[in-house]
Amino acid sequence: MPINEWSDSIQVVELQNDPSFADDMAVLANGYQRAADDLKAGRAGASTRDLVLDMRHVQFLNSSNIAQLLRVRKLAMLGGARIRICSVSDRIWGVLLATDLDRIFDFSEDVTTSLAALQVSKNGA
Repeated sequence: MPINEWSDSIQVVELQNDPSFADDMAVLANGYQRAADDLKAGRAGASTRDLVLDMRHVQFLNSSNIAQLLRVRKLAMLGGARIRICSVSDRIWGVLLATDLDRIFDFSEDVTTSLAALQVSKNGA
């Protein structure tokens, strides 16, 4: 999974179709699970990074992929991280609309816009 450590507080993940999608989401979920466990245990230095999910190469989503997205979102939120999804094709957007995921995730047109939105919301908070 191509991960770009864009800053100390944001990482950009370029997702691919299955089976890579499932593997990549499992890696992300495990990382956020560890961070959430560290925060819950009060371990020093525990932190999570905000996440930009670049979906320009994703051509389909199945129910398992959707469950993985929701799991990563839940774990990220436990650690105080934010997620933005970007570069969604029309086909994927249709799936997101049909499943009401458009209401719980934040979306941007592209990676640059996602990064700007995360920076602005962080500085405005």
